[in-house]
Amino acid sequence: MRPDNFLLAQTFWSLSANALPNPTPIQGDAQGIDPRGLSTPTSIPDVLRLSELYGAPENNFGCESKRNPVVMLHGLSADREVDLNMLQWELNRRGYCTFSQTYGAWDLVPWIGGLRPMADSAKDIAAFIRKVKDSTGAEKVDIVGHSEGGVQAVYVPMTRAGISDIVEHVVALGPAIHGAKYLGFTDLWYIGGDVTRNLATVVQNLLGCPACDDMMTGGAVYNDFKNADKIVQPGNKVTVIMSTSDILVSPDVSRIDEQGATNVVIQDTCPDDHVGHAGLMWDKSVWRLIVNALEENHDPVYDCEKGLTL
Repeated sequence: MRPDNFLLAQTFWSLSANALPNPTPIQGDAQGIDPRGLSTPTSIPDVLRLSELYGAPENNFGCESKRNPVVMLHGLSADREVDLNMLQWELNRRGYCTFSQTYGAWDLVPWIGGLRPMADSAKDIAAFIRKVKDSTGAEKVDIVGHSEGGVQAVYVPMTRAGISDIVEHVVALGPAIHGAKYLGFTDLWYIGGDVTRNLATVVQNLLGCPACDDMMTGGAVYNDFKNADKIVQPGNKVTVIMSTSDILVSPDVSRIDEQGATNVVIQDTCPDDHVGHAGLMWDKSVWRLIVNALEENHDPVYDCEKGLTL
């Protein structure tokens, strides 16, 4: 399946929840919902599962590398098998030990992550970072996150005790640090046909998206960033990678103007690349900047390309 065709189905994961202008969590315990009472299946659609672009490397906690192990954090409504999974394979080929998990999923639909309250997900991510450090014996861990995962890459070291001490590099792709705006993406609920339309209905009407509320202007995470004495913690090296063509999370919403943070605009290195928010995950222009941030150099490890504009 070509990447542009696969994106039609995968976009449900990386962007569909952004269509919620006023997401409201369900009342009570979402874990108690019986899937037999639903008119649509909640298992992963074959159109996604059978694609050659689906699937992440297994977490090998015995992996050894001269570089810091890298924890990969997927975006809103994605999971470890999509979003940054292709980059994860590539970093493995470059000699990195990489690790990922799905966070923030309701039990009913475990392959759609990033929906639960972000503070809850932050606890899970922090525990996973500690597990990676302890299992590999590494002194420090690096984090790469996309979209909500980029927000969490910055948020977890800021809010979870002891995490900033064991993290060195943080690379955030298109993070909504200063308030997300969920406008203009309603049509993406339906772009994958009945499969994604029905699943989107389940997510919107039954499960809700507390994480969407958290990142919106005035939300809990937005306020945590706004009220923080410092977003970037001492000893952390944060790189925020942004695209001027990102119509979902614009650079002014992503950038962090503090000591320890480097704001990188893709078009400053690759001016003809008009990659959009979803396209950040697959774009080798972006991968180049990620590797540069992790290795603290400016080597042209990949040629510039023209990424997907979605």
